Amino acid sequence: MRRTFALLHRWVALLAGLLLALLGLTGSLMVWQAELDAALNPAWFSARPGPGGPGEPGACAATQRPVADTLAVLAGAAPGAKPALVLAPAHPGAAYQVWERSDPGNGLRREHFIDPACGRYLGTRLRGAWQLDRAHAVPLLYELHSKLLGGETGHLVVGSGALLLFGLALSGVWLAWPKRFSVEAWRRVLTIKAGASAQRWWFDLHRAAGLWLAPLCLLLTLTGAALVFDASARAVVATVLPVERLPRMPQAAPDKSGPAADARPAPDDLVAGAMARFPQATWSRLTLPAGKDSIAEVRLLQPGEPRADTGSTRVRLDAAGRIVAVQDPLRAPAGSVLLDWVFPLHSGEALGLMARVLWSAFGLVPALLLGSGLWLWWRRTRKGQAAATQAAARPIHVIKPQPEEATPWNAPTP
Repeated sequence: MRRTFALLHRWVALLAGLLLALLGLTGSLMVWQAELDAALNPAWFSARPGPGGPGEPGACAATQRPVADTLAVLAGAAPGAKPALVLAPAHPGAAYQVWERSDPGNGLRREHFIDPACGRYLGTRLRGAWQLDRAHAVPLLYELHSKLLGGETGHLVVGSGALLLFGLALSGVWLAWPKRFSVEAWRRVLTIKAGASAQRWWFDLHRAAGLWLAPLCLLLTLTGAALVFDASARAVVATVLPVERLPRMPQAAPDKSGPAADARPAPDDLVAGAMARFPQATWSRLTLPAGKDSIAEVRLLQPGEPRADTGSTRVRLDAAGRIVAVQDPLRAPAGSVLLDWVFPLHSGEALGLMARVLWSAFGLVPALLLGSGLWLWWRRTRKGQAAATQAAARPIHVIKPQPEEATPWNAPTP
């Protein structure tokens, strides 16, 4: 059984190693995607106080209806745009983002950047496009890490790769586990022997690094697979823990007693209605209604939520501005709380700066393990070939049979 596990561990790692190394290296950068995007595109993600600076003559006035003003600027700059999602800036004074719906033909999604305070259209980019420039570098990196630039098929391959790495981590721990429990045995498997040969040094590094980082590897691969196979992960968790099921965005039935279509609440009123339910929260995203009777959704971030970028609080409102569904992660059942931790654990944001640094460093480990394992396999193969060559070149000595000699005990009877 141990030999079978060793063969599986070796060949699965060799065959899938490049994929796992790519996912690790891109994941190291994805931990800092917001900072990278802001550094590459400061005009979009940095505060824009206006021509004169805050409080100075010529500075842009703070808008009281930022979503409506944002959509008005978009309508003037890109009349054909069909806004579907409005994102609040991560920092005060930065640009608002408006995403259009994905193109069903190619999966691309246009993203607009707007400064509503000054009424300026700042630019656009196409998420999912194969363009390696400042504007598209981080979205392209995201597509590479999450989908291998291959759409839904690539997304499934990434999830399968995460499960493979999970299995490799488990098998590696089992193979490296000392047969006999002792302090000396554990010291030997968790350290690198000083002054050892190159082959022994790389073997010790491969084993020790794998054991020390196995818990983190298991966590990141399991959460990564859960993000890809979301429905399956939710179903598994629901079998053991209660899970709150927020229905898909439904089409609300027309309310004849409600307001007319032209009296539908403005986008800023929808945000205000959601924030009235959670006064301590800040809103991060507004999903605009697809039609006059459809549902709008506001996502908010409450203090204490693990997902620190956008939050997981959701409020859905109908065409009359009435709240029809609420998801509160701070009061959710245990299964929903566990699922809400999946993404912030995978990205490291839930555990602070040091966790993000550790997560980023861990992204180098699959490449390290692949390189060391490949070198050990190559050395093992070369030694086997050298031994076979020496055996083939060694002369074969043939012992010829000698004729029997007559002895008193085997002499013929007279």
